[in-house]
Amino acid sequence: MGILNNLFSIFQDQRETLDLTSFGDELALRISWEPLVGGGTNFCTHRLRAKPVVSNDLIEFEITLAAILFSVAFLAAGLVGLIGAASSGSNLSILAAIAMMGFGIWNAYQLAGQKTIFDRSLCIFVRKGRTASLENIRAIQLVREYIRGNRNSYYSYELNLVCSSGDRINIVDHGSLRAIREDAEMLANFLSIPVWDAIDYRVPEQAADWNSKFEILRNNIG
Repeated sequence: MGILNNLFSIFQDQRETLDLTSFGDELALRISWEPLVGGGTNFCTHRLRAKPVVSNDLIEFEITLAAILFSVAFLAAGLVGLIGAASSGSNLSILAAIAMMGFGIWNAYQLAGQKTIFDRSLCIFVRKGRTASLENIRAIQLVREYIRGNRNSYYSYELNLVCSSGDRINIVDHGSLRAIREDAEMLANFLSIPVWDAIDYRVPEQAADWNSKFEILRNNIG
């Protein structure tokens, strides 16, 4: 059992448990602290930029150059592959090249759709072509998700808006911890709302859930 307990301690989340009351808002006790969207990237896809030339009341999450190049790389590779496959007459290679080009286009479309504009003068934000009020936004939530891939694994970080109703709205989800914290602070100052950062912690519900699962497994093995 000693070896088993040591094994369990290795795989348990060793982060300090977050005191949700430290945020000073009972809403923090009611919302979910699980990742809102699945997946993510291991690089920065969007950055928050002010638009002082247009208005001091406008701020926007823009696609990064790295994200653009990522999509272009797949599109270019697919195009080169399609030219080579067409000359060789291989239907399978043609389909693979088209699929690669399609992924590049789809990824660019997805990233463009995540662009979000905040207009403080009108008290609205626009995301995916939809307009919503800023009046019900209570806080900015930061959480992380462990992404396990075939070749490599990484953490992706979410920036979510927390509504007074308890609903959450995902704004960005990428792999740059520094960028997402800087952008969260910038957006919080712009909207005069707090940042609820749980990235370095585990929340009580998650801690209790994992401890329960490990206890059940320990009893079954023992």
